[in-house]
Amino acid sequence: MATDNKPCPRKPAFVVPAFIILLTISLVITLSQSLRPATAQAAAQPNVIFIMVDALRADHVSAYGYERDTTPKLDTFMADGVRFDEATSPSSWTFPSNVSMLTGHMPQRIRIDDWGSYNASIPPEEQLLSQLLSNGGYHTAGFVTNYYVYGKFGFNRGFDHYQPLPDASPAGDLNEQVFTWVDKADLTSEDRPLFMFIYYYDPHTWYDPPPPYNTMYDPGYTGTLTPEVYGHGEKVVSGELVPSERDIEHLLALYDGEITYWDDQLDLLLKRLQADGLLDNALVIITSDHGQMFGEHGKWVHRNSLYEEVLRVPLFIRYPGMTPGAIDTPVSTVDLLPTILDLAGLPVPDGLDGQSLRPLLEGQPGALLGRPIFAEMEAETAPSSPGHWIAPNYDLRSVKQDGWKYIAQVNNPAGNALYEVQDDSLYEQENKLGSEPDRAQQLHETLAGWFWLPTDFWYMPSVHYR
Repeated sequence: MATDNKPCPRKPAFVVPAFIILLTISLVITLSQSLRPATAQAAAQPNVIFIMVDALRADHVSAYGYERDTTPKLDTFMADGVRFDEATSPSSWTFPSNVSMLTGHMPQRIRIDDWGSYNASIPPEEQLLSQLLSNGGYHTAGFVTNYYVYGKFGFNRGFDHYQPLPDASPAGDLNEQVFTWVDKADLTSEDRPLFMFIYYYDPHTWYDPPPPYNTMYDPGYTGTLTPEVYGHGEKVVSGELVPSERDIEHLLALYDGEITYWDDQLDLLLKRLQADGLLDNALVIITSDHGQMFGEHGKWVHRNSLYEEVLRVPLFIRYPGMTPGAIDTPVSTVDLLPTILDLAGLPVPDGLDGQSLRPLLEGQPGALLGRPIFAEMEAETAPSSPGHWIAPNYDLRSVKQDGWKYIAQVNNPAGNALYEVQDDSLYEQENKLGSEPDRAQQLHETLAGWFWLPTDFWYMPSVHYR
């Protein structure tokens, strides 16, 4: 029987349209990226080096035009960065200003009943910068030298490593802790970006810089106002000690010596981080939590007022590809959390009081122009309060906008004040409450509208001066 040797006919080939192939490839790539661990997603993100300098006034930093060359190392490093000429702290002492800076919320928005208590703690619902960066794939490490940023207050949340040094430890001791940790951590093999929070105590009181910084700016002083006598300013605040003009000159020289000592230690830190490659792709922020007072308005040290001397702080940001320069738009350090997250490519939470400064850094100020800048300080009158000896008798609230600043004493309108704060009058001088009633009323309403809690302004009458 003959067989049929003809080949069997093939089934027609199914031709896949090109657009389906491209769509499939795109979906596969997207899915694979979404399934990557956070460490791989964050591989191209910058290291974040956040350096805090306690109690550093902006006008004592040489980059801000100070007559003494107190910070040559800082100035040189930040010549490739951006200087903010009008940065305001949300409060005039360590705990609230740091809580606000690291949560993006003003103190009044944070549910802490007694800010001045040794038992105060950041509420668990508040997400710290360290937590948000850790969730975004960052390796996190903190080194702090001020009691009020110890872990007992909640500042250690989100850190893989958090090292509190003894309160008031000098900058050199903190550097040693950082260097030791860097040696052990073997960061060169890490596949995660690094967040470091480095908190220097200098130049906080006591103003007691080591040699040769203790005589650097006033070698000829022969008076009796030593660091031991001044301490944290207790005797001066109480009136037991009344320093002369010459004494105050020496006090300022000691403070400046502390700043220059810190500046040299900053240089050692930056050189070490650079040598280890940690600054190659780094976002570096340097700022302070508040300033200091030296008899202006009859005030000393800090935690006592909302004057510019304690609120105006230095702020520098350096980032690869950034155009160096100075920005005169008023900003707040409460803006730092959203700024860091924005530059790190991480989501910025909704409902923050701060705003990202990225538009300013990119030359597009937009909505950041003309916005009000707020600050606040709680009264501490109970003898059991650690700050009762220096804190105000009334809660204080301030708003600064368009070159004017209004300070309100809550429930005590007799203590309210209006100042012009411009280049030719950097700090508050003449109270223009009576001569500018309309402006005072406008700023009062802005202030009362923002601090919405009725316990603050319920009994505060409107401002009328006519």
